[in-house]
Amino acid sequence: MKIGLALGSGAARGWAHIGIIKALESLEIKVDVVAGCSIGAYVGAAYANNKLDELGDWASELTEWQVLSLMGVGLYKGGLASGQKVFDVLREKFTPEHFEELKKPLAVSATDLYSGNEVTFMNGPIMPAVKASCAIPGLFAPHLHEDRWLVDGAVVNPVPVNLCRQMGADFVIAVNLSADFRPSMQKAAFAEHEQNQQKTNDFFSKSQAIFQQWFSGNDKDETPKTDETMDDNTQAETILKKKLGAPSIIGVMSSSLEILQARVTRSRLAGDPPDILIEPQLRDFGIMEFYRAKELIAEGERSVERLKEQIRYQLMLN
Repeated sequence: MKIGLALGSGAARGWAHIGIIKALESLEIKVDVVAGCSIGAYVGAAYANNKLDELGDWASELTEWQVLSLMGVGLYKGGLASGQKVFDVLREKFTPEHFEELKKPLAVSATDLYSGNEVTFMNGPIMPAVKASCAIPGLFAPHLHEDRWLVDGAVVNPVPVNLCRQMGADFVIAVNLSADFRPSMQKAAFAEHEQNQQKTNDFFSKSQAIFQQWFSGNDKDETPKTDETMDDNTQAETILKKKLGAPSIIGVMSSSLEILQARVTRSRLAGDPPDILIEPQLRDFGIMEFYRAKELIAEGERSVERLKEQIRYQLMLN
């Protein structure tokens, strides 16, 4: 039986993939083919080259300021960060030049910016595929490849189960990093979500002082004042808006992407469900907190531990 592993998108939360893969290996599960989207493509490229441990060691040593440096935040056409140093590290330390040189077959998902079609990479140079798959709209500039502008594969296929099946997988294990973003859960965890958005705002505002006016809310001009004629519910809502402040550009962008990704993921998984779905609990992690790799890896391992008996049963492991 050929086993496929579909690694989903989720920016910094993708370091959880490392813990998940390690935990699966501890169960003596041999993955035959790998498909990745966005950060899943980044981790998947290292894993398919048998460099997962090295990637985990490198990620676990990152500090917040190192992440800022690697991201290269600035004024770029089509995005707020270049991310070139991040991809340079992948190329220099963790992957060969071409798909054909990998130890396991790998598929990478990206999106054609103009047609909206999914673009799949399974051969040729690895780095253009990973860069395209990781081009989060608004954060990283679109990647030009063969006369097409490509962006994050999460726009159309956040958890590429179908690619595993295209590579001949009989049994697919999928990892969904956006499971915590559901309306029922968000209502109960509103404060945590708001705090997470602030973390993302703070990350970018630390990079360059010139961006602070972009990333901070404008309470004075856009927040309505309370009025004696308002009913209790309206006044309560107005007070809450005053307390939170207007959302920043980064807050609007990241929240919108989370909503999009969560809804597309649910739709795609319903139409093409995996045999095992792993959903780590990542609500506490901001999308730019790449320096929390140790915690994310640990949560990835715990998410497999919670499903260990189910995985053993379905794969008929002793």
